[in-house]
Amino acid sequence: MPVIRPPRIAGLLRPRTLRARATAAVAAALALALVTAAAVFLATMRTDLTRTAHEEARKQAVSVVVLEADPGSAPDASRGSTPVESTPAAVDTGDPASAARLADHPGSRRAPVDDSAGEAEVSAHDGYRVTARVDLGPVGQTLRTMTLWAVPLTLALVLIGAWLTWTAVGRVLVPVEALRREVSEITATDLHRRLAVPKGRDEIGRLAVELNSTLERFDRAVGRLRTFTGDASHELRSPLTTLRTRLEFALARPARTDWPRTAARALEDTEQIQELVEDLLLLARLDAHRPGREAEVDLAALARAHACTGVRSPVGTPVTVSVDAPGRAAVLGTASHLNRLITNLVGNACRHARGTVRVSVAPHAGRVTLEVADDGPGIAAADRERVFERFTRLDAARSRDAGGAGLGLAIARAIAAAHRGTLTAEEPSAPAGGARFVLSLPAVDETPAPRSA
Repeated sequence: MPVIRPPRIAGLLRPRTLRARATAAVAAALALALVTAAAVFLATMRTDLTRTAHEEARKQAVSVVVLEADPGSAPDASRGSTPVESTPAAVDTGDPASAARLADHPGSRRAPVDDSAGEAEVSAHDGYRVTARVDLGPVGQTLRTMTLWAVPLTLALVLIGAWLTWTAVGRVLVPVEALRREVSEITATDLHRRLAVPKGRDEIGRLAVELNSTLERFDRAVGRLRTFTGDASHELRSPLTTLRTRLEFALARPARTDWPRTAARALEDTEQIQELVEDLLLLARLDAHRPGREAEVDLAALARAHACTGVRSPVGTPVTVSVDAPGRAAVLGTASHLNRLITNLVGNACRHARGTVRVSVAPHAGRVTLEVADDGPGIAAADRERVFERFTRLDAARSRDAGGAGLGLAIARAIAAAHRGTLTAEEPSAPAGGARFVLSLPAVDETPAPRSA
């Protein structure tokens, strides 16, 4: 049996849409303002009407005093709507001629008004005491009438304000809804689509421009990812195909197969696959901005560890690696990653050098610069940025058999970027030409402290 749950009060009182929330907020604010204004207005009107009634009663009382003092001076003074009573005192009544100015005479005084009793008392020269009874019925009737008009008028104004807000916010949100529908239709297969930018330089137009910029970045990122995935699959497929072919050929002729030699060659293929997978994992970690635990690293010491004589390149050419790194050049980073960076640069130079590779490290102006140069054919100016792309091989010397899958320089630049540095290919400094790579990293004294994870 299904369970029927009552609706939540909070869900009913809390609108879900921006349009409804704005309308509810405006209606509540308008209702509060109108109710407050109506209450203040009615209180002010009550005070004014009551004061006017008492002033009228006081005037009637003064007229009666004048009439009592001089009956012939004011024959119509007692005519009025306010009932009055007068009582003669035992003291002198005063000069009748001054009775007409009782309201301003220093001897006249008014007793405190009792609103509940509806009375006003006036005495003149202690000769007469006049009490005027005030009728507050018309005041109450007027206030009730105004209240009956104020309630529907307030409700009508609140409804009109809510309707205007609902309509205005709805019109404002029309282009936003159009952008939402367009964005919902864009998928990973059509990231090239762009949103229609509304006319005008308002907030919605700027939002559309920013969304288009975000889509552009997504399109480039997805394109790079697709290219990288295809290249990685191709690079992994080749050694796997070679390994499988070799093993199938050996199993097809087991009696005539040199199994130790086949196993050794299969191990070489496996090592090549392992190196490629490790490079891909390292690139994935660097792309995710996870360079590892940072510490102070002496870049000069890492460079000196690569000095060697008589090393041979993959094509068999003997190469001498000389290092010029006097003193200490401290940077902040991960020692294993920085060592991998230098290894990739030196290994790339050895594959292209005719016989010499020069490595130099020097601190300058708060930064540490490392240069790796060789005496090989060099890199054309048009290709000095392309060599850092993943799986890029410029010539036959960069083929798979000559060593490397085209990820060495890409990994080196990613490591440099993860350490807040730069890696570029520059003009050769030697007259004989050759390639020259320049790494620049912040010195340890100029580097901000690493943020804790």
